[in-house]
Amino acid sequence: MKKANILVVEVGPQDYDNVAPQLLQALFEVDRVPSASSALELLNIVPFSAVICRHPFTQMETGEFIAAVKAPTSASRDAGIALVTDSDRVSEAGAFLENGVDLVLSLGDPQGEREAMLCTLLGIQPRRSLRVLVKLSVEIESGGTDRFVSQTHDVSGSGMFVITRKAINVGSQLGFSFTLPGETRPFEGVAEVTRIADPRAPGPQGLGIHFEQFRDLDDTVRLQKRLDGITGG
Repeated sequence: MKKANILVVEVGPQDYDNVAPQLLQALFEVDRVPSASSALELLNIVPFSAVICRHPFTQMETGEFIAAVKAPTSASRDAGIALVTDSDRVSEAGAFLENGVDLVLSLGDPQGEREAMLCTLLGIQPRRSLRVLVKLSVEIESGGTDRFVSQTHDVSGSGMFVITRKAINVGSQLGFSFTLPGETRPFEGVAEVTRIADPRAPGPQGLGIHFEQFRDLDDTVRLQKRLDGITGG
């Protein structure tokens, strides 16, 4: 599959990671520019698949920038345009949906919704939701001092379910380390607790955690390749 090439304009690293987490970014070729004005030259010569912008810009009107992207002389005139904005400016950004913008991504929406919308814009179908039922030993670090070894119930490219009776709040940051069968190099990083299983519900008790950052930059791709190999994806 050919990678989509994306121009990211005035979107900081943290906001971009919130829109397109690391595993999803593996499907993109990304160019970053610090300002809308510096993006215009690139847009005239490079046919980008999509342009992801932070609304509002610091030194240019959003409408002016959109008009430049869609101008007949622009090599990226057919690119999809997504505006990333704060939740209190969604209505303001939404006014541009009738003027060339294809998508408004609110940083206040759940991450999964933002990812799905971005994938639709780019015409891709990442396999992030695929979960492999596998029992692995996993070491968890909570609060910087509390460490315990538990077991996974399932693992995907975006997170895993850890079987435990430990009381850890949703939103907590955890360190993790686990090794897939047949490998000696562990997957390590930081994750966020996104779900606590209801003890009254059937199934294992524990925590659903979302991978926020891997220690090694290539681990997102490495993990997905291994999972694809297990499932035949």
